[in-house]
Amino acid sequence: MVFKRPALQIALDLVDLGRALEIATSTTYNLPREHLIIEAGTPLIKSWGAIAPRLLKKATGAPVFADTKTMDTGSLEAKLMIDNGADIVSVLGVASNDTIIELVEETHRHGKLAALDLINNPEPISTAIKAIEYGVDIIIYHVGVDVQRKRGVTAADLINEVNHLIKKIKGMGRRTYIAVAGGLRPGSIARFIDIGVDIVIVGSAITGSRDPLSVSRSILEEMGVL
Repeated sequence: MVFKRPALQIALDLVDLGRALEIATSTTYNLPREHLIIEAGTPLIKSWGAIAPRLLKKATGAPVFADTKTMDTGSLEAKLMIDNGADIVSVLGVASNDTIIELVEETHRHGKLAALDLINNPEPISTAIKAIEYGVDIIIYHVGVDVQRKRGVTAADLINEVNHLIKKIKGMGRRTYIAVAGGLRPGSIARFIDIGVDIVIVGSAITGSRDPLSVSRSILEEMGVL
């Protein structure tokens, strides 16, 4: 599983598997696959189970992110997703240390990556630092959909916090990818690349568009990939 920085992760937070496959194949067939990560979103996995990452992997050949948001049974959920095509599996930062460690160990046992999602985490920096010491490969700064709707706040509004997190993490001298998610749209992307974000995660701006391929292309252009 290989992707190049910076990467666009397309979050397929859908319940329609056919639509998810349509978007995934259109983007990966027409855009630089090495700069793309295809996410089997949490709603897609809850709707379709392990078949979701399996079909996305088979259809695209691109790196597949299984957004399980694991809270318990770290090794079991990681292996289930990996056995079905996932290259990256997510665990919540508010999960127990034991769960995080189990998921990291299982993903690494298979040569895959572990991602830590900081959504709704009261101590994101200390949690991220501890997770990196456990071997987590990707740290995701994430503003949830409900927060976006209720408070009108997106990740783009909190770029200073992201910048502070990046400086702390990069200062550890580890090879850790930094990802950002939460209401990102074309026009808000370049600032994150400029401060050192490795992976930009975009969902509804792509999946809710009449032309997902065009939106994905414009984001990659803003990232300096095209």
